[in-house]
Amino acid sequence: MSDLSLRPNLIPLHAWLIEAGTSDVAAETLFDGFCGRLAAAGVPIARGFLSIAGLHPLRRAHSLTWNDGRIEVTDFGHATMATAMWQTSPFRHMLETKTRRLHRRLVGDDAVLDFEVLREFRDAGMSEWLALMYGFSWSIAQPATNPFGVVLSWTTSRAVGRGSGWSTVELAAIEELSGTLALAIKGNTAPAAAHDLLAAYLGGDAADRVSAGQVQRGSVIRIAAAILCADVRDFTNFAEETAPEEVTRRLNGIFDCLGDPVRAAGGEILKFLGDGVLAVFIPPDGANVAIVTHAALAAAREILARVEALNAAETAAGNPALSLDIALHAGEVSYGNIGTADRLDFTVIGPAVNEAARLEGLCKVLGKPILISKSFVQAAEGVREPLLSVGLHPLRGVREAREVFTVCT
Repeated sequence: MSDLSLRPNLIPLHAWLIEAGTSDVAAETLFDGFCGRLAAAGVPIARGFLSIAGLHPLRRAHSLTWNDGRIEVTDFGHATMATAMWQTSPFRHMLETKTRRLHRRLVGDDAVLDFEVLREFRDAGMSEWLALMYGFSWSIAQPATNPFGVVLSWTTSRAVGRGSGWSTVELAAIEELSGTLALAIKGNTAPAAAHDLLAAYLGGDAADRVSAGQVQRGSVIRIAAAILCADVRDFTNFAEETAPEEVTRRLNGIFDCLGDPVRAAGGEILKFLGDGVLAVFIPPDGANVAIVTHAALAAAREILARVEALNAAETAAGNPALSLDIALHAGEVSYGNIGTADRLDFTVIGPAVNEAARLEGLCKVLGKPILISKSFVQAAEGVREPLLSVGLHPLRGVREAREVFTVCT
């Protein structure tokens, strides 16, 4: 195909990109569709690579690689930035030097192979490589390429017989369309990235509700929930005697013991309160709390087992053990937006939350790692494992003494 006939074939691709970027199509489908259409329009590409940076505690970037019609999906963690692969990457060079375009011929007298990956491409039969970086940010105070940028790279295997690589018109077409592609991908993935960020700080259910528009102060609903309050016993003394970095490491270790069991049981961690945690288990109908009590109890048992295993490892390394106290309660809560006019917290409030917190404080007094309220026990009627009553106990701020239970060991 001649350069003169190329541009008319690319006009529909522009229109398709704009439409796809505002649709619900997955990023993988969008990128695959673009690469296939670009090749069909007469631009020879053997490999396309797209990486979009994001704001996620586990993922640094989400990447797609297109190889002659096959898509490979890769998530890169934050630790990737310390690997030799990243240290020798042309993308690192571009990011640190704010180079938005890097173009290399891989064969011939004018070949430039200044990065290891380019030599690998040359050895794989590629003749030309182009990388483009587009910066998007949610804050004008941040560098333009961080934290929500898009990186694209393209290679061709066109042989020397055609002059090797792309023509000037083809190269210009790739660059022009890449800008539109980056915008389409950014628009396509931004809602999911925003939701992931909200979920990391609010919890998945709260993120769903906020994303759906529940954002006004006082926008709350009454629901029944199982409540889990947990706190590290004697943490203040430990923190006063321990270096801050070690305190952070140990606290994160304890919190890791909670995260997976709560999530696996369908619960949501709503708050980290210093060394404490507030989690809820919300029934699907918002009313029948018995549906979630068994899972909440199983999660509490699993949490304590993990903390015990963690303490065994820490004491073997010469570090003190940290005990975790857990309270389980069930009742009605107000769930939604609480706070100032412009600074909100999506959380639960109400007498049931207060009672759960008071119950957790009783763990140290009674020397029990887990205490369970009578309302929780009643909701969990039929639970397979026996629960042992430890008597009536007053709870601060609660008018009447409450019967309290624990698990049989």
